[in-house]
Amino acid sequence: MDWQREFELYLREHRHPLNRASHAVGIPLLTVTAIAALVTLDWRIFVVGWTVGWALQLAGHWIEGNRPAIRKRAMSALMGPVMVAVEILGVLGLRFAFAERARRAVGIG
Repeated sequence: MDWQREFELYLREHRHPLNRASHAVGIPLLTVTAIAALVTLDWRIFVVGWTVGWALQLAGHWIEGNRPAIRKRAMSALMGPVMVAVEILGVLGLRFAFAERARRAVGIG
């Protein structure tokens, strides 16, 4: 897999900082609430978490002015969480060379 290419595709669909922020909150929320619902066997946790998580991401794409990438490329369902993890880890100081090259290629500092 060409990680730089995947990250460039992700960044091109998520240029606006509020869109990236909505994903940085929404995607982990989807993951955490799915796990919590499985552990507790409480489907309400899943419904609430997934409603809020997807609403955040859709709001981000509304701000961005584009449709979610998952509608264009099925691979985005897997790559979205990976790319959000790369961005969160970057904020924490863990840098990935492919992500830095992708940011430069897309023009996002």
